[in-house]
This record gives sequence, C-alpha cells and structure tokens, in this order.
Amino acid sequence: VIPIVMAGVIGIYGLIVAVILAESITTPNKDRETSYSIYTAFAHLCAGLCCGISGLAAGGCIGIVGDHGVRAVGYRASQISLFPSTTEKSGYSEIPSGEGDAGDDVSGSDDQNKLFVGMLIMLIFSEALALYGLIVALIVSQHSYSCLD
Repeated sequence: VIPIVMAGVIGIYGLIVAVILAESITTPNKDRETSYSIYTAFAHLCAGLCCGISGLAAGGCIGIVGDHGVRAVGYRASQISLFPSTTEKSGYSEIPSGEGDAGDDVSGSDDQNKLFVGMLIMLIFSEALALYGLIVALIVSQHSYSCLD
C-alpha cells in the first residue's frame, strides 16, 4: 500500500508544476504582441522536464523497491528460502522439529520488521528524489524575461 501512495504523490508533484506553469503563461494582447519570451518558454520547459524526469526516476525506484520488499517479506513469512540448499533443490527439505517454547517467535516477525523498516527507508529516500525535482522545478519556473521591456 505504501508504494502505491508514494507513486500517487509523485503524480501530484507533476500536477502542481503543471498548474504553476499554466498560470504564468500570458496570452497575446489585441496587437498580437506577447510578453512570453523564448527565455521564459525554455525555463518552463526545463522546469517540466526536471520534475518529470526526477519523478520518473523516483517512480522506477519506488516500483523496484516496493516489489522486492514485498516479495522478501512474503518469502520470509512463508519461510521459503531465497537461496535453497542442495537438499531443497532436489526436492527434500528439512522439517522443523517443533520443539520450543510457546513464547518463541516462529514466524520471524522481527526479521519482517527489519525488512519493512529497510524497505520504508529506501522508499522515503526515493520519494525525496522526486521532491528535489519539484523544488528545482519551482525555482526554475519563476525565472522569466518579458519581451515588452
């Protein structure tokens, strides 16, 4: 669920930049003179590309980390080894003896928590990549040069 929400937030970053850029574009006056210069147009192009490419990179990172993190937690929960031993490869596996106290954690929730925390930290840092792109896009989009000056 967390990677899906983070991917949605990245889409909202793009929407924010698009609204800001659309509001700063001016229409020509009655004499067909415009104050929207090539400099401003390229600044807006750069802002859109900056937000879009950083969002694409962050989205790819979130997708990969989310996929592998969910698979690792699922493998750990079902106690399937990612790297099977030679006996497991040949079709034989060791059956646990079942000995132990009732208070023992057989499911490995401590390991699952460690996997989840590691996955969450990587997701947060990849979201920060998109946030940096948004900040740079907002800074670049504010640069303008009027043709009528």
